Formats: sequence, structure tokens, C-alpha cells
Amino acid sequence: MLLCRVVGRAVATHSHASLDGFKMLLCQQEDADGKALGDPPFVAIDLFGAGVHQRVFVSTDGIGARGVVDDEHSPVRNYIQGVIDD
Repeated sequence: MLLCRVVGRAVATHSHASLDGFKMLLCQQEDADGKALGDPPFVAIDLFGAGVHQRVFVSTDGIGARGVVDDEHSPVRNYIQGVIDD
């Protein structure tokens, strides 16, 4: 699980059918003090209605993510597991 900050929204003109109805957000990994780490932002599906600039916990468990979208062939890998109340 990663500690991240939502830095934007991802929009796709065409995506895998398993992602229909899911909001996709750009997440930037941070350290415990809120400092961004050097890795580039990545896409995660949102289960909790997180907004831009909120801190979140992101799971990188692809098997769990495919279970969330209920499709074992889905390309999804990351999903927001919780929103941190700052």
C-alpha cells in the first residue's frame, strides 16, 4: 500500500469495459511528511470519491483491483483503498 496525493484526473476516450463507471485519478506517491517522491504519477481507480489534493492510500495489488472491477482479465492494477482525513 502506498501513501499518495491525488494530483489530477485521468480521462480516456476509450478504456477497457471493466473500467466503465469508475473514476480514474492521477496519484503521486509521498512520504509521511507529504513530500512527493521522485516517481511519476500513476492512475488508480477511485472507490471513495477522493478529490484532487486529498491524501489517499493506494493498493498496487492487481489481483485485488481485478476483484474490485469483477473482471479477472481487466488491465487495472491500482485502486484507492482509503481517503486520509487531514
